[in-house]
Amino acid sequence: MGNLEAHLEGFAAGALWFYGALVLLEALLELRGNTHFYRLKDTLCSIATGLAYTGVQVLMRGVFFGAMVLASQFAPWQLETTPLTFVLCYLAVDFAFYWHHRVLHEVRLGWAAHIVHHSSTQYNLGATALRQSVVEALYEPWFYLPVALLGFEPLAVMLALQVNITYMFWPHTQHIKRLPRWFEAVFVTPSHHRVHHASNLAYLDKNYGGTLIIWDKLFGTFAEEREAPAFGVLTPIRSANPWTVTTASWRALGRDLAAAQGLPARLGVLLRPPGWAPNGEGLTTRQMQAAGVLKAGAPLA
Repeated sequence: MGNLEAHLEGFAAGALWFYGALVLLEALLELRGNTHFYRLKDTLCSIATGLAYTGVQVLMRGVFFGAMVLASQFAPWQLETTPLTFVLCYLAVDFAFYWHHRVLHEVRLGWAAHIVHHSSTQYNLGATALRQSVVEALYEPWFYLPVALLGFEPLAVMLALQVNITYMFWPHTQHIKRLPRWFEAVFVTPSHHRVHHASNLAYLDKNYGGTLIIWDKLFGTFAEEREAPAFGVLTPIRSANPWTVTTASWRALGRDLAAAQGLPARLGVLLRPPGWAPNGEGLTTRQMQAAGVLKAGAPLA
């Protein structure tokens, strides 16, 4: 596939134009339709957290590539990057993303970072899609090392991940309702991802896929959009201050760790699903769905 480094740099630059064009288009639709999908303070907060995340991500890029190169040395074989092997690499990256994303939701330590992305009650391209936690940029690289262990070239893995991240941008919109049935059956769409960002009981911890929705269907985490989504989280962060939005969940985690008695309880607070409590009084998403009860937590900020 030629110079992978040039492909990676070229695609990353092109992605910025893609993002900008979609945001501009949605902004024009917002002005024309008066849909109120944006709020100024919320948008500024999202842009600020997105810029901070991007800065850390850039700083981590060298570490990521070095770790990829090291991991690839232990692969049982080395695969030259061709159109076919790149498609296989992309499938492996998308599969890794599914589990990466699921861990961020279903492990408290992951959710403490990822809640930033879900904290807005708005859902749009110009803000929600950009809202990220700086801590996630520290987590991300390690979930994709197994792909390098399969023998794919490190730069091919990084390019596949960049394409995957770019694909995940456009479903953050309310302007596209449903796409053709065959597309909805295979790929992540705005309808699928609106479910993922909703706090409706039936929608919690659903639709983790990046490009392909088939992983959710295979592993039992798929939900179709049937009722109107209520965007946001059960433990809201009622602030437009980027620092507060980024740190509120970590302060709550620290309080729960301080209150837990003994190492097993503290490990449970860190590694069990959000909502779990050592005293048994908490409710995880799965427990709420089994009981048919939606329990909202106190605002984090």
